[in-house]
Amino acid sequence: EFTPEIKMEGSSMKGASFGNSSSILNESIWQDREIRFDLKPLLLKMRKGEKTIDSINSIEDTKGNNGERGTLIITNLRIIWISHINAKINLSIGYNSISTINIRKAKSKLKGHTQALCITSKFLTTKYEFIFTSLVKNSPRLFTSVQAVVRSYESSRLYRDIKLRGSILKDDELITLPHEQIFNKIPGVWNLSADQGNLGTLYLTNVRVVWHANLANNFNVSLPYLQIKLIRARESKFGRALVVETFAQKKTG
Repeated sequence: EFTPEIKMEGSSMKGASFGNSSSILNESIWQDREIRFDLKPLLLKMRKGEKTIDSINSIEDTKGNNGERGTLIITNLRIIWISHINAKINLSIGYNSISTINIRKAKSKLKGHTQALCITSKFLTTKYEFIFTSLVKNSPRLFTSVQAVVRSYESSRLYRDIKLRGSILKDDELITLPHEQIFNKIPGVWNLSADQGNLGTLYLTNVRVVWHANLANNFNVSLPYLQIKLIRARESKFGRALVVETFAQKKTG
Protein backbone atom coordinates (compact mmCIF):
# COMPACT_ATOMS: atom_id res chain seq x y z
CA GLU A 1 0.00 0.00 0.00
CA PHE A 2 1.51 3.28 -1.13
CA THR A 3 0.67 6.21 1.18
CA PRO A 4 2.30 9.53 0.29
CA GLU A 5 1.69 12.53 2.51
CA ILE A 6 1.55 15.84 0.74
CA LYS A 7 1.60 19.29 2.27
CA MET A 8 -0.04 21.83 0.00
CA GLU A 9 1.68 25.22 0.09
CA GLY A 10 1.19 26.45 -3.46
CA SER A 11 -0.52 29.79 -4.04
CA SER A 12 -3.42 28.07 -5.82
CA MET A 13 -4.15 26.10 -2.64
CA LYS A 14 -4.73 29.16 -0.44
CA GLY A 15 -8.06 28.97 1.30
CA ALA A 16 -8.46 25.25 0.61
CA SER A 17 -10.04 23.24 3.41
CA PHE A 18 -9.81 19.47 3.65
CA GLY A 19 -11.85 19.10 6.85
CA ASN A 20 -11.55 16.05 9.08
CA SER A 21 -13.43 13.50 7.00
CA SER A 22 -11.94 10.84 4.76
CA SER A 23 -13.04 10.39 1.18
CA ILE A 24 -13.16 6.88 -0.31
CA LEU A 25 -12.88 7.19 -4.09
CA ASN A 26 -12.78 3.72 -5.62
CA GLU A 27 -13.48 0.07 -5.10
CA SER A 28 -10.54 -2.26 -5.60
CA ILE A 29 -10.23 -3.31 -9.22
CA TRP A 30 -9.43 -7.02 -9.40
CA GLN A 31 -10.67 -7.81 -12.91
CA ASP A 32 -7.39 -7.07 -14.70
CA ARG A 33 -5.19 -8.23 -11.81
CA GLU A 34 -6.41 -11.71 -10.93
CA ILE A 35 -7.24 -15.15 -12.30
CA ARG A 36 -10.51 -16.58 -11.01
CA PHE A 37 -12.50 -19.71 -11.75
CA ASP A 38 -16.20 -20.63 -11.60
CA LEU A 39 -17.40 -17.15 -10.78
CA LYS A 40 -20.92 -16.21 -9.78
CA PRO A 41 -22.88 -14.40 -12.53
CA LEU A 42 -22.54 -11.02 -10.77
CA LEU A 43 -18.74 -11.19 -11.03
CA LEU A 44 -18.92 -12.00 -14.74
CA LYS A 45 -20.80 -8.79 -15.46
CA MET A 46 -18.91 -5.74 -16.65
CA ARG A 47 -17.78 -3.55 -13.76
CA LYS A 48 -17.92 0.23 -14.02
CA GLY A 49 -15.52 1.29 -16.79
CA GLU A 50 -15.22 -2.22 -18.22
CA LYS A 51 -16.33 -2.69 -21.82
CA THR A 52 -16.76 -5.71 -24.06
CA ILE A 53 -14.39 -5.45 -27.02
CA ASP A 54 -15.32 -8.73 -28.69
CA SER A 55 -17.47 -11.79 -27.95
CA ILE A 56 -16.70 -15.03 -29.82
CA ASN A 57 -18.90 -18.13 -29.79
CA SER A 58 -17.74 -21.72 -30.34
CA ILE A 59 -14.48 -21.47 -28.39
CA GLU A 60 -13.21 -24.58 -26.63
CA ASP A 61 -11.23 -24.38 -23.38
CA THR A 62 -8.91 -27.07 -24.65
CA LYS A 63 -6.67 -27.14 -21.59
CA GLY A 64 -9.20 -27.18 -18.77
CA ASN A 65 -12.47 -28.30 -20.36
CA ASN A 66 -11.52 -30.18 -23.51
CA GLY A 67 -14.60 -31.07 -25.51
CA GLU A 68 -16.78 -28.22 -24.20
CA ARG A 69 -17.93 -25.34 -26.35
CA GLY A 70 -18.11 -21.93 -24.79
CA THR A 71 -18.13 -18.19 -25.37
CA LEU A 72 -14.96 -16.12 -25.08
CA ILE A 73 -15.55 -12.52 -24.03
CA ILE A 74 -12.69 -10.06 -24.51
CA THR A 75 -13.01 -6.88 -22.46
CA ASN A 76 -10.64 -4.00 -21.86
CA LEU A 77 -9.62 -5.62 -18.55
CA ARG A 78 -9.75 -9.40 -18.94
CA ILE A 79 -10.63 -12.52 -20.91
CA ILE A 80 -13.73 -14.42 -19.81
CA TRP A 81 -14.67 -17.93 -20.96
CA ILE A 82 -18.13 -19.34 -20.16
CA SER A 83 -19.25 -22.90 -20.94
CA HIS A 84 -22.32 -23.24 -23.17
CA ILE A 85 -23.53 -26.33 -21.29
CA ASN A 86 -23.08 -25.02 -17.74
CA ALA A 87 -22.51 -21.29 -17.12
CA LYS A 88 -21.18 -22.13 -13.64
CA ILE A 89 -18.07 -23.42 -15.42
CA ASN A 90 -16.17 -20.28 -16.33
CA LEU A 91 -12.91 -18.44 -15.87
CA SER A 92 -11.60 -14.89 -15.82
CA ILE A 93 -8.02 -14.00 -16.81
CA GLY A 94 -6.83 -10.50 -15.97
CA TYR A 95 -4.44 -9.01 -18.51
CA ASN A 96 -1.97 -7.98 -15.81
CA SER A 97 -1.44 -11.66 -14.97
CA ILE A 98 -0.55 -12.66 -18.55
CA SER A 99 3.09 -13.57 -19.21
CA THR A 100 3.03 -14.73 -22.84
CA ILE A 101 0.59 -15.24 -25.70
CA ASN A 102 1.39 -17.46 -28.68
CA ILE A 103 -0.15 -19.78 -31.24
CA ARG A 104 0.68 -23.48 -30.99
CA LYS A 105 -0.62 -26.88 -32.01
CA ALA A 106 -3.11 -28.56 -29.71
CA LYS A 107 -5.37 -31.61 -29.69
CA SER A 108 -9.03 -30.74 -29.42
CA LYS A 109 -11.74 -33.33 -28.76
CA LEU A 110 -14.06 -31.34 -31.02
CA LYS A 111 -11.65 -30.33 -33.79
CA GLY A 112 -8.72 -32.76 -33.60
CA HIS A 113 -5.18 -31.50 -34.16
CA THR A 114 -5.37 -27.77 -34.75
CA GLN A 115 -3.82 -24.36 -34.10
CA ALA A 116 -4.79 -22.91 -30.72
CA LEU A 117 -4.23 -19.79 -28.65
CA CYS A 118 -1.91 -20.49 -25.71
CA ILE A 119 -1.77 -18.06 -22.77
CA THR A 120 0.72 -18.47 -19.94
CA SER A 121 0.08 -16.45 -16.82
CA LYS A 122 0.92 -16.10 -13.16
CA PHE A 123 -1.10 -14.89 -10.20
CA LEU A 124 0.50 -14.67 -6.76
CA THR A 125 2.77 -17.78 -6.67
CA THR A 126 0.81 -20.00 -9.06
CA LYS A 127 1.53 -20.37 -12.77
CA TYR A 128 -1.25 -21.18 -15.23
CA GLU A 129 -1.54 -22.24 -18.85
CA PHE A 130 -4.72 -21.72 -20.87
CA ILE A 131 -5.34 -23.11 -24.35
CA PHE A 132 -8.32 -21.96 -26.40
CA THR A 133 -9.39 -23.40 -29.74
CA SER A 134 -11.74 -21.74 -32.21
CA LEU A 135 -14.22 -24.26 -33.59
CA VAL A 136 -15.07 -21.99 -36.51
CA LYS A 137 -13.24 -23.10 -39.65
CA ASN A 138 -10.52 -20.78 -40.95
CA SER A 139 -11.30 -17.96 -38.52
CA PRO A 140 -8.28 -16.00 -37.17
CA ARG A 141 -10.53 -13.80 -35.03
CA LEU A 142 -9.61 -15.50 -31.76
CA PHE A 143 -5.91 -14.80 -32.29
CA THR A 144 -6.17 -11.28 -33.69
CA SER A 145 -8.68 -9.95 -31.15
CA VAL A 146 -6.87 -11.23 -28.04
CA GLN A 147 -3.42 -10.18 -29.21
CA ALA A 148 -4.56 -6.68 -30.22
CA VAL A 149 -6.36 -5.97 -26.95
CA VAL A 150 -3.51 -7.25 -24.78
CA ARG A 151 -1.04 -5.07 -26.73
CA SER A 152 -3.27 -2.05 -26.12
CA TYR A 153 -3.45 -2.87 -22.42
CA GLU A 154 0.33 -3.12 -22.13
CA SER A 155 0.87 0.21 -23.92
CA SER A 156 -1.53 2.09 -21.64
CA ARG A 157 -0.25 1.14 -18.20
CA LEU A 158 0.36 4.72 -17.07
CA TYR A 159 -3.39 5.27 -17.10
CA ARG A 160 -3.81 2.52 -14.47
CA ASP A 161 -0.55 1.71 -12.69
CA ILE A 162 1.46 3.61 -10.11
CA LYS A 163 4.84 4.60 -11.53
CA LEU A 164 7.81 5.68 -9.41
CA ARG A 165 10.89 7.46 -10.74
CA GLY A 166 9.70 7.43 -14.35
CA SER A 167 10.69 9.61 -17.29
CA ILE A 168 7.63 11.83 -17.05
CA LEU A 169 9.09 15.30 -17.67
CA LYS A 170 10.51 17.14 -20.65
CA ASP A 171 11.97 20.64 -20.24
CA ASP A 172 10.59 20.64 -16.68
CA GLU A 173 7.04 20.10 -17.94
CA LEU A 174 4.84 17.01 -17.60
CA ILE A 175 4.69 14.77 -20.67
CA THR A 176 0.98 14.20 -21.11
CA LEU A 177 -0.58 10.95 -22.24
CA PRO A 178 -2.95 10.79 -25.24
CA HIS A 179 -6.21 12.56 -24.34
CA GLU A 180 -4.77 13.68 -20.99
CA GLN A 181 -5.49 17.24 -19.89
CA ILE A 182 -3.69 19.15 -17.14
CA PHE A 183 -6.25 20.80 -14.87
CA ASN A 184 -3.85 22.35 -12.39
CA LYS A 185 -0.13 22.78 -11.81
CA ILE A 186 0.64 23.52 -8.17
CA PRO A 187 4.15 24.65 -7.14
CA GLY A 188 5.45 24.49 -3.60
CA VAL A 189 4.09 21.07 -2.66
CA TRP A 190 6.04 19.05 -0.10
CA ASN A 191 6.17 15.26 -0.32
CA LEU A 192 6.41 14.06 3.27
CA SER A 193 7.07 10.38 2.60
CA ALA A 194 10.67 11.02 3.72
CA ASP A 195 11.43 12.39 7.19
CA GLN A 196 12.93 15.61 5.87
CA GLY A 197 10.32 16.24 3.20
CA ASN A 198 10.98 17.13 -0.43
CA LEU A 199 9.79 20.30 -2.13
CA GLY A 200 8.28 19.84 -5.56
CA THR A 201 5.45 20.44 -8.00
CA LEU A 202 2.09 18.70 -8.18
CA TYR A 203 0.03 18.19 -11.35
CA LEU A 204 -3.67 17.34 -11.38
CA THR A 205 -4.95 15.92 -14.67
CA ASN A 206 -8.08 14.12 -15.80
CA VAL A 207 -6.18 10.82 -15.44
CA ARG A 208 -3.79 11.03 -12.50
CA VAL A 209 -1.92 12.96 -9.84
CA VAL A 210 1.76 13.55 -10.58
CA TRP A 211 4.38 14.93 -8.23
CA HIS A 212 8.08 15.54 -8.81
CA ALA A 213 10.87 17.03 -6.72
CA ASN A 214 12.16 20.40 -7.91
CA LEU A 215 15.83 19.54 -7.38
CA ALA A 216 15.66 16.02 -8.84
CA ASN A 217 13.06 15.48 -11.56
CA ASN A 218 13.64 11.73 -11.53
CA PHE A 219 12.31 11.63 -7.95
CA ASN A 220 8.64 11.48 -8.87
CA VAL A 221 5.41 9.55 -8.69
CA SER A 222 2.60 9.10 -11.20
CA LEU A 223 -0.59 8.09 -9.38
CA PRO A 224 -3.69 7.25 -11.46
CA TYR A 225 -7.03 7.99 -9.83
CA LEU A 226 -7.96 4.32 -10.38
CA GLN A 227 -5.41 3.34 -7.75
CA ILE A 228 -6.54 5.82 -5.10
CA LYS A 229 -8.42 4.19 -2.25
CA LEU A 230 -8.69 7.01 0.27
CA ILE A 231 -7.96 10.71 0.62
CA ARG A 232 -7.82 12.32 4.05
CA ALA A 233 -6.23 15.17 5.96
CA ARG A 234 -3.97 14.74 8.97
CA GLU A 235 -1.58 16.68 11.12
CA SER A 236 2.15 16.17 10.61
CA LYS A 237 5.25 17.78 12.05
CA PHE A 238 5.22 19.96 8.95
CA GLY A 239 1.62 21.07 9.54
CA ARG A 240 -1.67 20.08 7.92
CA ALA A 241 -1.08 17.48 5.22
CA LEU A 242 -3.10 15.64 2.59
CA VAL A 243 -2.75 11.85 2.71
CA VAL A 244 -3.40 9.78 -0.41
CA GLU A 245 -3.75 6.04 0.19
CA THR A 246 -3.74 3.52 -2.65
CA PHE A 247 -4.89 -0.05 -3.00
CA ALA A 248 -2.36 -2.73 -2.10
CA GLN A 249 -0.58 -3.93 -5.22
CA LYS A 250 -0.73 -7.71 -5.67
CA LYS A 251 2.33 -9.08 -7.41
CA THR A 252 1.62 -11.34 -10.37
CA GLY A 253 5.14 -12.14 -11.37
